[in-house]
Amino acid sequence: MEVLWFIIPLLFIKHVIGNSSLKQVHIAFRHGERAPSSTFTNDPYINYSWPNGWGELTNRGKLQLYLLGEIIRREYEEFIPKLYWYKDVNITSSYYVRCQMSGQLFTAGLYPPVGDLIWNPDLLWQPIPLTYLPRSRDTNIVMKAPCDKYDKIFKEIRQTPGIVEIENKYQYLKDYLTKHTGQNITNIEDIESVYNTLEIEQLHNFTLPNWVNNSMMATMKILGARNLALYSETQFMKKVKGGMFLNNAIKCMENRLKGSDDTLLYLYSVHDLTLVHILRSLELVDSIKPDFGATLVFELYENGEIKVKYRNFWSDKPTVWAIPNCDSPCVLNDFKNSLMNVLCFDYTKECELNS
Repeated sequence: MEVLWFIIPLLFIKHVIGNSSLKQVHIAFRHGERAPSSTFTNDPYINYSWPNGWGELTNRGKLQLYLLGEIIRREYEEFIPKLYWYKDVNITSSYYVRCQMSGQLFTAGLYPPVGDLIWNPDLLWQPIPLTYLPRSRDTNIVMKAPCDKYDKIFKEIRQTPGIVEIENKYQYLKDYLTKHTGQNITNIEDIESVYNTLEIEQLHNFTLPNWVNNSMMATMKILGARNLALYSETQFMKKVKGGMFLNNAIKCMENRLKGSDDTLLYLYSVHDLTLVHILRSLELVDSIKPDFGATLVFELYENGEIKVKYRNFWSDKPTVWAIPNCDSPCVLNDFKNSLMNVLCFDYTKECELNS
């Protein structure tokens, strides 16, 4: 009788998990809609009091990430157990408050308490632990740990012929924006900053200044995406940015297949630039501007196959992306080998921090 008592729960667990061929899932998601992080001198809304503060989540942004958690729950309902168990899921975040809050909102939608986990029937929420590192130590999400070699290369990149050509081509736009914003717009990074502010104001139905039109907004968005791509322009830059994340994720997948990692789900509450770094290290995009709640998913199957899925906005349907330089089905070992040029195994060594 004891044997049957032992076997029945195992069968139940397998039924709850469902798709037994899926072994581990990694999901990196951008935070929800936020207030502008900065503004410009002539912004008609410069004195607007954003309820949660500059750069922080709006109420709509909070709802977006909560709903995204519910969406992921539905998409993986046969893999992620309904009952939260701390060994099943690991969630890390950027140190930024908007990312920490987004991570908590995501897990609120993903893991509503059920059964004995309901501690307050009037509040179907349960605390889920989240960890983060300070900016100066984070090589996986914010990716801003000190690296003088990277900083030197980044400065040089801005002076390369291709980037100088872009800057020159859009000098008319920089001059125009300088005149109308009241600030000195000198490069495409400044253009992206103005675009980000205007985009959020537009999302909140603010009337934009009469010197802005839809065509200009579209151009600024393209330049904003190109600016984000600058941060992973060379192979070395990809290695110490997206390559760190990929190496860490691959280690977890390898350990899962070996049976030394019980974690089913790794979650990462990140920024748009984090996603750009990873996507460019994978050679999946040249430039992209991830929207609020954008998600990048890595699925690991028990036969070692890897699938990559992406949605550019929280409510989009995910798209399966073919993995460059890895024949389908792409298995973990081939996936790793295809990325050897960009995987970062030793950040300190790569950045020459001991020299």
